[in-house]
Amino acid sequence: MVVDALSRYQALRQQLTRGGSPNGGSLELIGGILRRGERLGREGVEQALRGLSRADIDTWLRTQKPEALQPTLLRAAEEAAEAALGEEGEEAEVWRNSSMEGLTARDRAESASRAIGEWESLHGPLEGDAALKLKSFREGLGRLDAALRSKSRWFIPLNPRRRAERDILDAAERVRAWWFTERAECDDFISALSNRPERPSPHLQSCSDCRADLASTEPVEAPPRRHLSADDLWRFDMGLMSAVELKWVDGHTEKCIDCAQAIWALEEGDEAIEQARDEEQPAAARSSRTAEAAPRRPGAARHPEQREVLEERREFRVVLVRERQRARLLVQPLSGRAVTAAVFLAPGKPSLKPQQGPEGLQFDLGTGGGRSAHLMVRVGNNEIFERDFSF
Repeated sequence: MVVDALSRYQALRQQLTRGGSPNGGSLELIGGILRRGERLGREGVEQALRGLSRADIDTWLRTQKPEALQPTLLRAAEEAAEAALGEEGEEAEVWRNSSMEGLTARDRAESASRAIGEWESLHGPLEGDAALKLKSFREGLGRLDAALRSKSRWFIPLNPRRRAERDILDAAERVRAWWFTERAECDDFISALSNRPERPSPHLQSCSDCRADLASTEPVEAPPRRHLSADDLWRFDMGLMSAVELKWVDGHTEKCIDCAQAIWALEEGDEAIEQARDEEQPAAARSSRTAEAAPRRPGAARHPEQREVLEERREFRVVLVRERQRARLLVQPLSGRAVTAAVFLAPGKPSLKPQQGPEGLQFDLGTGGGRSAHLMVRVGNNEIFERDFSF
C-alpha cells in the first residue's frame, strides 16, 4: 500500500502550528513544509524560524556529516533490489519500508538546508565558523548527489512511493530531489530486465535512460562453437582469450562436463607435475630446491600479467590487473594523502573487501570476462572519483 504522504505532512504542519519549543531538530520539519508550501501553506513556519537562535543553528551544523548518507543510500539501494527480487508479501513490504527510510534521510538533509536558508533571510547570514560549516554541509551533499544521482535506477522498485513524495514537492524542488524524481516513471524497466519484450512498451520506446540501461545488460554474444578446441585450451592456458571468449567459456563449461574437465585439468596440471617431479627426486634433492626457483614446465610460465591503467591523477593511480582468467584492481596512493576506495560488482550490493598490500589497496574481482564493476575513490575528505569499468 502506498503511504499517503500528503496526510503525513499535513499532520506535521499541524504539529508545527500548535507551537512547542523549536530546536535544532525542527530544521528538517520546517524545511520539509517549506519545500511543500504549494500544497501545505506556510502557516507557523516563520514563527518557528524566528524561535531558532544562531546557537541552535550552529549546534545542529556541528553534528552533521553528509558523507554518512552515502552508506545509507547504498543500503537503501540493496533493500530496494531485495523488494524487487522477492515475492510480494510482508517481507517485500519490510524491504520497501526500510529502503524508503534511506531516501527520506537524504530528503530531510535537503529540508534542513532549505530551512537554514530561510532562517538567514530573517536573521541575517551566518558568520565565521558557522558559515564555514554550512558551506561544508552543502558541498558534502553536492558531492553525494554527483556520485549517486546517475544510479537512480536502483530505486525504481520504490516508484509508487517515490511518486507520492514527488507529487507533493513544489515544482522548483523536484529538480533537486533526484532521490524521489529521477526514473520515477520507469516501472517498465524492471519487468523488461527479466522478460525482454519483443515489442517494447511505449515508455521503453520513449525513455532513453531505460533503453541505455537495457542495452548495457544485453548478454555479450560470442562466436558459436560446439566444444573447446585444442587451440582454445592453449589460448585459455596462456591467458590470451578476450573478455568475450572468456564469458563464452564460462557459459559453455557450465553445461558441458567434457570441456569443464579439460579446464580443470589445466588448473591442476602445474601442481600435479610439480608434485610428481618431487616424488621422483631423492629427499636431499627435494630439500635443496627450497632455496632455488623450482623448475617449471614450458606452459607454467606462460601466463603474462596484463596491466591497464584506468586512471592516473596526482593523488592516486587505478590499475586493472589481469592474471590468467582472474582480475584484480589496485588503487595506489601517489601523493601521501589518505586514499580510500570501494568497488561494487552490482548496484545495491555490498562493496568488495579491500586488502592492503605493498602496491596499495587491492580488490579481488574474481573471474574476468565480460563483467563490469563500479569504483569510487575518496582522497582525504574532499574529493570523490567515480567510474564504471569492465574486466
